[in-house]
Amino acid sequence: MDPLTHALSGMAGSLCQPSHTKRHHLFCMIAASLPDIDNLAFLFGEEAYLLHHRGFCHSFVGGFFLAAILVWVARLFDNTLKWRNYFFVAYAFIGLHLFLDVITSYGTQIFLPFSNVRYSIPCVFIIDFLLTGVLVAGVIWACFHIKYRQLIASITLGFILIYPGFCKTIQYIQLERSKTVFSQGTESFTSITVLPAFFAPLYWKIIIEKENSYELRHLSILADVMLSQAYIYTKADLKQMIRWVPQVRFIKTFDWFVDFPAERRQKIDQMHCISIFDLKFISAHPWIERLRDVERMPFQLHLFFNDHHQFVNYRF
Repeated sequence: MDPLTHALSGMAGSLCQPSHTKRHHLFCMIAASLPDIDNLAFLFGEEAYLLHHRGFCHSFVGGFFLAAILVWVARLFDNTLKWRNYFFVAYAFIGLHLFLDVITSYGTQIFLPFSNVRYSIPCVFIIDFLLTGVLVAGVIWACFHIKYRQLIASITLGFILIYPGFCKTIQYIQLERSKTVFSQGTESFTSITVLPAFFAPLYWKIIIEKENSYELRHLSILADVMLSQAYIYTKADLKQMIRWVPQVRFIKTFDWFVDFPAERRQKIDQMHCISIFDLKFISAHPWIERLRDVERMPFQLHLFFNDHHQFVNYRF
């Protein structure tokens, strides 16, 4: 989820509590945003970023240490803070951060160090204007209505918890609807996945997995899915790439990171290039065509080979 939504969730949670000092508000907002400190992993390279963003700092165990460190730092500025009380407050908001990230499609390693599986219940788009808008309105309203401040803030915080369930219900309906439509067709498929798109829950994207390809479609809850344009992508066999280029460890990391790997082959500067990308980061929305341009797709791995099919280098 985006940084603004995380910070606002901390502010809403702070307004629910009896203490309304500026320091308390700041503490809660920092706690709700703190796991994203692992974004600094990009300073150590692309592979470090893929491995550690939404890694240990986004786990239940890592959250314990983050909460303890935050309270320790806060007590350096105000030693009257009760360590135990503020630790539980910090850990609760870190937990809320994990919840808001798990409901997006990126994937979060919440069980590190015991498991590095990226867990995701993707029912909310990573930037959700309705969710963030309600948070903004709720926080402003609570700040200006002192008498009902805690009630307004509690309702706002409750919306954060209920809204993903509503989106998940819409997602399930769209998934069953899509399965019904495509099962009546002549082409067979392996699986159908419905993921949140820009302006979800009104819009979704469908990834139809076939034997050697993926079909990507835009889905509106108000329109016939078959009327949307189909974008066909060739499946990428990353296991084969690992066998071809065993010396490049990054390919194994990328294989672990992606869920729907697709590829495009082209010739660039007298070299053969295999571009590999994940369809979960690609939009089928007609308003965002630029994200279907291979050159602009996020999280791409480019492998370069010479005319003798020998590996030359890679770029991410």
